[in-house]
Amino acid sequence: MPQGSMTSVLRPESFFPPSPVDHEQRLSSNFTDRCLLGSIFAFFGGAVLGGYQGSTMASLRFRAENSHRFPTTTTGWYLYHKSKNYNCMLQAVKDGVRLGSRLAGWTGGFFFLEELVDRWRCKRDAVSSVVAALTLSSIFSLKRESCKA
Repeated sequence: MPQGSMTSVLRPESFFPPSPVDHEQRLSSNFTDRCLLGSIFAFFGGAVLGGYQGSTMASLRFRAENSHRFPTTTTGWYLYHKSKNYNCMLQAVKDGVRLGSRLAGWTGGFFFLEELVDRWRCKRDAVSSVVAALTLSSIFSLKRESCKA
């Protein structure tokens, strides 16, 4: 066949050039990118969940604290709900940042510990992930038990 035939045009290399990704790394990305992106996603996930929970609890708390003096006029109800909504939004932001920061810290700690075990063992496999997860879960459990006592 001649040089410019169909077989040379349909090679996969012509459509998909080799990527500069290091496939030996976890998730095909280096440690800093993996740790940073994981922590950012964990922060936003925790912020959403913490904000929802904080807003719900603030709403119930506001209702309980003001149950003895409900408004009687339309303007009073307007101001009651306005105050309640501001209170809920403020508590949602506080709890969202708090839970998001906690979750981002634990996620960054996991990635850091996983990389530390990988470098210590000079090997990348699932054992490092399991060791990192068990270590962090043990620390979390001990921390929670010491808070209860």
